Amino acid sequence: MTPDILSSLNKSGSGLNLRELSRTLASAETAPQITRLQRGQDADNLRLSGLAQVRAQLDALGGALVRAAGNPVLSVETDTPALVPRVTDRAALTSGSMLIDVANLARPQVLEFGGFTDRMQSLAAGEITLDFGTWDGDDFTANAARAPISLTIEAGTTLQALAETLNRMPGVTAQILDKGDGTFSLGLLSETGAQNALRLTALDSGGGGGASLTVLDTTGTNTARQVQAADDARIWVNGISLSRASNTLTDVLPGVEISLLAATSGTLKVDRSEAAARTNVQTLVDGLNETLSLLRNLTRSGASGDGAGELAGDRNLQALEAGLRRLISEPLRGFSERPISLADLGIATERNGSLRFDPPAFDRSFASRAGDFDALFANKLQALSGRATVAGTPAQTLAGGDYAFRVDAAGIATLDGFRMSSFTMADGQMRHTALDGPLRGVSVTGPADLNSDTIQFGRSFAESLAILLDRAVSSTGLVGRRETEIDRQNSQRSQRIEMLETRAALIEKRYLSRFAAMEQAVSQMNSTSSYLSNLVDMWSRPQR
Repeated sequence: MTPDILSSLNKSGSGLNLRELSRTLASAETAPQITRLQRGQDADNLRLSGLAQVRAQLDALGGALVRAAGNPVLSVETDTPALVPRVTDRAALTSGSMLIDVANLARPQVLEFGGFTDRMQSLAAGEITLDFGTWDGDDFTANAARAPISLTIEAGTTLQALAETLNRMPGVTAQILDKGDGTFSLGLLSETGAQNALRLTALDSGGGGGASLTVLDTTGTNTARQVQAADDARIWVNGISLSRASNTLTDVLPGVEISLLAATSGTLKVDRSEAAARTNVQTLVDGLNETLSLLRNLTRSGASGDGAGELAGDRNLQALEAGLRRLISEPLRGFSERPISLADLGIATERNGSLRFDPPAFDRSFASRAGDFDALFANKLQALSGRATVAGTPAQTLAGGDYAFRVDAAGIATLDGFRMSSFTMADGQMRHTALDGPLRGVSVTGPADLNSDTIQFGRSFAESLAILLDRAVSSTGLVGRRETEIDRQNSQRSQRIEMLETRAALIEKRYLSRFAAMEQAVSQMNSTSSYLSNLVDMWSRPQR
């Protein structure tokens, strides 16, 4: 063990605890700065805790918006389980009811080719051509919209391999079934719809042995091979006869996909639910109040004697609260002929800044203008003329309102003054798509003679609030930026504390070095003093 020189010297030196004295002197030079920095860290950790509460509350508010949006005011109801509606475009929904009578469902053609001895039975070489079209007995009319499919069959191809190949073809489903009497059948299904039936033309090319492909030919034997004929769904919508190749209707009720499950009669009703609207308004009021209350408590100055908040005077949170209050107070534009305020929908503002659900105002508004409640959770994008359809997602910077669509004499289309690309669709209509500006990507589709219209856009309160929340918690937003700033300050403080601790160790070492030299000198002086004292004592003794 290395001896402690300072302790050894101390026995004959000053007698002071010089190591503790060195530590105390070094601490006196650095401890106040370290303490100040640590207090700053503690304060910033409280601020970070407050910001974490804000982030969690904003997430909770966003979750409340999602739940409310999942409880739509405008919804589609059916009085029979055989008609299943699914909303695909809530903005396209309009109130009303529709009577639907389904005479028969769309069906696929089913063909059976029997008499095979095994799944792995070999087939002769040849070709099979599949055509799509309509059968009338044994008379076939090809569907010009669908190209034929040709398959080359190699000698030795098994029935199982042929079924797998057919199953990969678009518009065909193939399956091998064990009949239970020692034979196997190849079953083929087309897509639903009368014009999607199958005609198989099968020719042997000779050689290879195996079962002849001609047993799969239906050019003259369709009736014999057909188990079920392909057919369209036949329906009446409010008394008007329609036919569709599919049992999923996408073009009967705007914004709704209807699945037909059986021949039936029923009513689809698009209406607004007062209970859903009331629940959504209350959910919104509760979520906003919780958020505003948290922001107010965290930023309170303490002047009223209730103590300062963890983020007192924080300008970022004050700006966030101001943004929320501005959003609450601003009317929603682009939904009707007049702006819609939250007060119109039964959301009142108290003197202390909190919100309150106002049932009388809600009842009056829902009774007279139920459609206004759509502005809370659903955007609106429409052409006011009713002659065009509008699709696309405007930029987040676009304000609600009316925007001019124009086509000049040269055929150049503009939307809000920005040029659009135009092309003629197969049905003769024109589609114009904005190339620039906040409406970039928005398309207007209408008849070729449409040269002017007004495009109305309304951004829902929920989407505007979601945009504000997303921006706030982003790395460059009000909350995210403040968190980054505090983290950087804490990191700098930690580095400064580490430097001061290193400096304190160096100062202590320097003091120890100097005290060691001093102790050595004191020890030498004490040794000399002791020697002289002993010498004088010896001289002073009487001589015998």
